[in-house]
Amino acid sequence: MANYTAVNGVLLALESFFNSRMPSELSEGPVNARVALLGSADITKPISGNALGLYLHRISIDPHGRSRHFPAQGTQKGEAPAGELPLNLHFLLIAAASSATIEANLMAWAMVELANESKLDISHMAETDQGWTQREVLTITPEDMSTEDLMRIWDVFKTQYTSTVPYCIKTVRLRLKQPQTLGPPVRTRVFPTGIAEA
Repeated sequence: MANYTAVNGVLLALESFFNSRMPSELSEGPVNARVALLGSADITKPISGNALGLYLHRISIDPHGRSRHFPAQGTQKGEAPAGELPLNLHFLLIAAASSATIEANLMAWAMVELANESKLDISHMAETDQGWTQREVLTITPEDMSTEDLMRIWDVFKTQYTSTVPYCIKTVRLRLKQPQTLGPPVRTRVFPTGIAEA
């Protein structure tokens, strides 16, 4: 991936993933459920209608990926490997609905989809991130979080709790700047009176 916009690109790809798979009995009337990316401002007030929300609540640096490097590609094969910043995206899957039945169905459907297809690759990311490569594959897994920690998130926003399941996306690889390399040694110096060999 090319730069910092890849984090939002992953979230957009996940939103598209759910939208393209939502069954008609959930997406059409009378349920009319939708998938929505939620920001912190959205969590502070009740979620309207029937919705499956995706809320990125934390980003962490992958401790196992700090020493990895992108393989050189194309014309860059003779250059040093590019550094990377490996990030894990911790998000909450939130089901908000007008009835207990719709809320349960939305959450259960989403969890089944992630269990059936737990990876995001270039087929999901091509539209949102042009810097994505064939070798980059993200894994989506349920995340262990205590009930106390989960409730603490909702308490901070001082809003009504709704069905929530934590997940983690590993590992988003952001490219760093290429290290500056020294040029070849100086072998010739040009003076007004002519050329002197170094």
